[in-house]
Amino acid sequence: MGTPMAVDRDDQTLMAMRAAMLDVLDAQHEAFRKEAPVTLETRLDRLRRGTAILVDHQDDLVEAMAADFAGRPQLMSKFTDIASAVKAFKFAQKHLRAWMKPQKRRLEFPLGLLGAKARIEYQPKGVVGLISPWNFPVNLTFGPLAGILAAGNRVMIKPSEITPQTSDLMERLFTQYFSGEEISVVTGGADVGQAFSALPFDHLLFTGATSVGRHVMRAAAENLTPVTLELGGKSPVLVSGSADLAQMAERVVVGKMMNAGQICLAPDYMLVPEAKLAEAKQAVADAAARLYPTVKSNNDYTSIINGRHKARLLAISRMPAPRGRRLRWSILPVNSSRTRKIPIFCRCIWCRMCVTIWPSCKKKSSVRFCPLCLMTMWKTPSIM
Repeated sequence: MGTPMAVDRDDQTLMAMRAAMLDVLDAQHEAFRKEAPVTLETRLDRLRRGTAILVDHQDDLVEAMAADFAGRPQLMSKFTDIASAVKAFKFAQKHLRAWMKPQKRRLEFPLGLLGAKARIEYQPKGVVGLISPWNFPVNLTFGPLAGILAAGNRVMIKPSEITPQTSDLMERLFTQYFSGEEISVVTGGADVGQAFSALPFDHLLFTGATSVGRHVMRAAAENLTPVTLELGGKSPVLVSGSADLAQMAERVVVGKMMNAGQICLAPDYMLVPEAKLAEAKQAVADAAARLYPTVKSNNDYTSIINGRHKARLLAISRMPAPRGRRLRWSILPVNSSRTRKIPIFCRCIWCRMCVTIWPSCKKKSSVRFCPLCLMTMWKTPSIM
């Protein structure tokens, strides 16, 4: 069946590790060439097997994610990682026949007079490399995988080392449901990821941080490998003078506290009219108290992924403000103030909001992927 590839991280094994990955890549390329063309029935079969993994092992996957995060809501994991990934597979199965149908094209004169006809037949590329992140480890592995399999490709997957239990479980499940010539999983740290990015894939898909994406694209360029990058970025919230502040606050809190803000689309800082600053701050505090009456021992609140990320966020909350001024962070919901001291062994960080009048505050570049929210005021429409 599948080909497990847990690789030793020691630097002395890097060449052997890369050789092992090249062997798998060569085997998948050879199997792809022998199989061509990839029929509708074959693609549907692979999509059904992928769906079966998600449906039959959803509880195992949810449990693994909860262990990696040291606390992650089961319902949220089933909604964001399992159900959304199943939807991608079901959508591909429903539309695959239409996607594979050749498309007619008009011919330039005089070729049409000679009986010639033209059409486009979409063909699979071959072997696709898939590098998935840790924040939604199942969804961002299986979601792209649905499209890769629907297109008739083979795939090698490098899941994140930051969620090792989920990555190891996915490796075992893919080994159980697919042959190594269809899907192979490579586990390991950053050194493995670097070597993986440098493989001569027919296409490489990466989801993750922009800083890492630069390295991935640079490595892929050596092989002229086409690359698809899904990168994180800034997500500011621009509040107008006529905005519904209650609605705005609820949406900000959901984005900041769902998965503890560890989402690429989570709002990081808010730009609020000067006259609305106090009202907006109170609206956010009220929304947090309503949606999360408590955070401590709340099974519906996600922990920070690891101690290193927690330390980074705590350091941000203690950074000095510009011009030596102090920024005050308010813990949300406000009724958590009696228990605001977080045990050192706990990776849970409550949502914190800071209001500052300095739009150039450097904190704005640091409050991504976390439950910290910076609120800045604007005075004139020119900031729009």
